[in-house]
Amino acid sequence: MDRENRGFYALLFSSSVSTVGDGIRTLVIPLIILYATGSTLLFGLIYSAEFLVWIVSTGFTGYFIDRTNRVKNLLYSNFIMFLLMMCVSISYFVARSYFILFIALAVVGISIGETFYNPASFSLLPDIVHKDLDKHNALISVGVNASMIVGYIVAGLGFSIISWGFLLGIDALSFLLSAIIIRTGLEKYSRDEKTERIHLWKDMKDTFAFLKPQKVILYTIIFGFIFNFLTSGMAIIIPTIAVESTSIGSISLSLFYISELIGMILGGSIIIVKKNRRLLNYLLAGSIGEGFVMSIVGLSLLADGIIIVVITSILLVNGIFSEILNIPLRVWYQELVPKDKRAKVINIKDLILTIPMVIAFPLIGYLLGHYSEWFVIFIFGFSAVIVSIFEFIFLRPILLNSNAAL
Repeated sequence: MDRENRGFYALLFSSSVSTVGDGIRTLVIPLIILYATGSTLLFGLIYSAEFLVWIVSTGFTGYFIDRTNRVKNLLYSNFIMFLLMMCVSISYFVARSYFILFIALAVVGISIGETFYNPASFSLLPDIVHKDLDKHNALISVGVNASMIVGYIVAGLGFSIISWGFLLGIDALSFLLSAIIIRTGLEKYSRDEKTERIHLWKDMKDTFAFLKPQKVILYTIIFGFIFNFLTSGMAIIIPTIAVESTSIGSISLSLFYISELIGMILGGSIIIVKKNRRLLNYLLAGSIGEGFVMSIVGLSLLADGIIIVVITSILLVNGIFSEILNIPLRVWYQELVPKDKRAKVINIKDLILTIPMVIAFPLIGYLLGHYSEWFVIFIFGFSAVIVSIFEFIFLRPILLNSNAAL
């Protein structure tokens, strides 16, 4: 296996292995908090703290990653997350009265760790593989989504029959195994990485000066902000449908999430096998598709008796559109942004695109409770379709004149 393939597969397998643990943690920790405390307030506070810490840390970690060894960032963040989750696992057996406290601290710690791991992996990929970035991004995405399904299944089957401490121990071990893969598979790349002195204020000014003429990046952030505002309400709509319109809410929601992940695997596979198709066309199809799917979700409420089948099918299609929308964006950012600014730019983008979700969640919740559910969902979805068309119109002439893959 040549050096390039070895490095890529190390990234692929390390991300996939740790994601199995992510799937377990994503399902298990909310259930543990609710079962152990019965407090939705505590549940909300813990996840609000995670969200706030992510916002603060993601604003700074990119500046650190771009000036330091990215391979070591991957290695150390995984190892620290292993220690955090192992402490949680052990606390279940030896200090159960502090178990929830350990969970709360770990949730916040994992949030910080991910703001190091994710942008470092994103930034490193184009320096490992120098062609077919779309296909390599799609392969990683397929591996991660498949691993998340495995994690959901392990957590769903094991929650009632395996001790909670043991399940969270599996999550911890997934981080350790991921760190070992990085250590062995990316060692040669680590030697090539240079560490430079961090000048936070100067780096910040340089980054924004670089972004100012980058119309592809600016337009994708602007339209992405609007698009996220219009479509992020799906995160509220789907659980609401699962609880209010089905008799088996928790099982229905698990099926919905897994179905969407399967769709994302199919979407990634489409990118992998594509031949001479333009990434901009995938962006258009994916964004219009997501808006269209959202606009028809409300119709599922009329499918009394088969609503689970209908929503599962809709989310399968939504997963496909979601993936063929996001992969072109990753490729353009990796191609257009130089190595020394890549992590900063992707963190800035992620931070800005998170803001509309904070606004949309309570707004959608309010509108669903006071107006026709079908009408509210349709208006938001239809508006997302219109925004997608305008994004295509603005981006097409810019990409034709740029060095980015069209």
